[in-house]
Amino acid sequence: MSRARLKIAILWHMHQPDYRDPTSGRTLLPWTWLHAVKDYGEMLETAAECQAPLTINLVPTLLEQLDRYRRGEDADSWLELASKRAEDLSSDEKIFLLEQFFSVNDQRHLLPYPRYQRLRHKRGRNPATSAATFSAQEMRDLQVWFLLSWTGYHLRKREPLLTELLRRGENFSEEEKEQLLAICNTEVARIIARHAELEASGQIEISLTPYAHPILPLLCDLRSAAEPSPDLPLPQVTFSHPGDARLQIREGLRTGERLLGRRRRGIWPAEGAVSEAAVKLLADEQVLWAASDEGILARSLVGGLKQRRDLYRVYSYAGLPLVFRDREISDRIGFLYADWNAEDAVNDLIQRLEKIAALTPNWLVPIILDGENCWERYADNGYPFLQLLYRHLLSHPAFELCTIGQAVAASTPQPLEKLAAGSWIRSDFTTWVGHPEENRAWQLLAAARNDCLADQVERALTAPDKPVDEQLRELLRAEGSDWFWWFGDEHQTAQADIFDRLFRRHLEGLYHLSVLPAPASLQQPLKPQQRQSLSREPTERFTPRVDGRLGDYFEWLAAGEIDLTTGGAMYTAQQGLQKLYYGYDERALHLRLDEVELLEKLCGSDGLFEIHLHGNLNLCLRWQPQNNQLELWQQKKKLGRGIAACDRILELSVPLKLLKLEADDELRLFCCCLKNGRTTGRWPGEGDAPLIYRGALLDEENWTI
Repeated sequence: MSRARLKIAILWHMHQPDYRDPTSGRTLLPWTWLHAVKDYGEMLETAAECQAPLTINLVPTLLEQLDRYRRGEDADSWLELASKRAEDLSSDEKIFLLEQFFSVNDQRHLLPYPRYQRLRHKRGRNPATSAATFSAQEMRDLQVWFLLSWTGYHLRKREPLLTELLRRGENFSEEEKEQLLAICNTEVARIIARHAELEASGQIEISLTPYAHPILPLLCDLRSAAEPSPDLPLPQVTFSHPGDARLQIREGLRTGERLLGRRRRGIWPAEGAVSEAAVKLLADEQVLWAASDEGILARSLVGGLKQRRDLYRVYSYAGLPLVFRDREISDRIGFLYADWNAEDAVNDLIQRLEKIAALTPNWLVPIILDGENCWERYADNGYPFLQLLYRHLLSHPAFELCTIGQAVAASTPQPLEKLAAGSWIRSDFTTWVGHPEENRAWQLLAAARNDCLADQVERALTAPDKPVDEQLRELLRAEGSDWFWWFGDEHQTAQADIFDRLFRRHLEGLYHLSVLPAPASLQQPLKPQQRQSLSREPTERFTPRVDGRLGDYFEWLAAGEIDLTTGGAMYTAQQGLQKLYYGYDERALHLRLDEVELLEKLCGSDGLFEIHLHGNLNLCLRWQPQNNQLELWQQKKKLGRGIAACDRILELSVPLKLLKLEADDELRLFCCCLKNGRTTGRWPGEGDAPLIYRGALLDEENWTI
């Protein structure tokens, strides 16, 4: 008799909103094209190489954009500037490139390449001033480096030109740039067909998200946000349109059928957001299965998730099979393993799965996460980790790697008496409603729908074979979750104003297609043009007493504050540092953190806390809690020591002469804890935070004031 094996089902969620401005027809942000070059095809090739059965979830608006790119119908503003001859760039275009073409992961895609790093250093903090100093060759090198940074492991291995450009690093020609763009465009053009090919062969299962990635429960009834958050301030507007939610589901399935082929599919609801009303709609539309997060299951079961093993069943509600992702394992891939050695990371994950297999030998572990954004932080775009993970899962005698559809088909789902409303982020909806900016967006959406539509949604639902017209598509796009994601204070991006504008433009498009004048309110940004930064600079130079305690009120009063909370909001298992306080005097840079207990927990008895600083030099400030030693390193070379004290707070002081700082330098930094050589926490969760050093100029500025 064969041994029972634990089923492992991995779902990679691929998601981008529609970046095309409906007014101008131009694509304002390039992330769909860039991720197609670096991630979508790459993920498929690694799976095919290992013969690993996976579930790939695709958002229909992403598919539509890929289709426009492959047909050459997308006027992408960024790509047009990337392809423009460097000698022909205007002053404003050079400024734009200098502002945006360093949008890459520093550790993996900028710091290892001296030319790219030098170009950013020359740019400084004010591209409008420095742009005039850049030669045509420097601008061309910047264009090429940005494109190169968005190429993945398989593409670099397959295309000799990429290897040569990476090796040489500078003095690229216009012809080489054109060849690089052609390679990238060819990669983008094959993505849809490659998905369809692998699905037809049985290698992968493709699931979908409702059309424009909406939060289905909020479309069904905005008041459902109060179920998990009773005190949440909701918009002063009624928004209850289950017909819209049904049309989002139906149009998503139809888009998948048109571009990928006809078959029944499972659904990953946007952000894992479910409610009883939303899941009943999914069941009505005869999808194969749906999935959400373990926090939703815990709130749905009577008495909660008392036994961990209960997570690893297939459930059902309203007759629809449901699976719930293992949050810890999923989030470790998405947020923690990137800085680990690939073998260590895979071994850690396998050991966790072995413990589950001992409890539930023939049940199911769903691993569900974003399939495109985390790989820029991994070595070789995640290839070493992924191919090792797939091979271990496929060869392990206790595991059966499968798709979600295969696991569901082999199961007898356990019915749920109730289903809690919420998402995979904190098990609630506070990311998309409750903040004044978000609530105002819902009010504008509700007003536009009331002004422009009568019974068009209902008529579209009664004629399922008739294509949805552009008027309704604008409604569906405006209902997408991505615009609301960037409203409020929780998430930050340099392109927040563009997301704001696109949301309002979709509403404008709805008015225009309804032959109605758009209200003036849609011309006003929802996000303030000049938001107060969550970080601030020191107000003057000062010298704290480095003793691990807060002295009098004035000791750190002049300190600057660096916000460490941005990015990684979904990784709730990873507790976070909040702020890094800093300042300096004539001799030293001073740093302070207040979460001492958290640092001790994450570092353990023999771990390390590191602050990585990069500017002119790439430095690492390393504190050893066990002996309270503070050292400054440059790669494998120790440059010297600083002073550290840890009691109620952690205070660090490092000599300025070791840092080699000059007045007005800007450093980029991130902090991390390590235990047994493995990262146990990183802040900010994504990207880096700025630290600005004014030197003696700080006192001069204050004197002037």
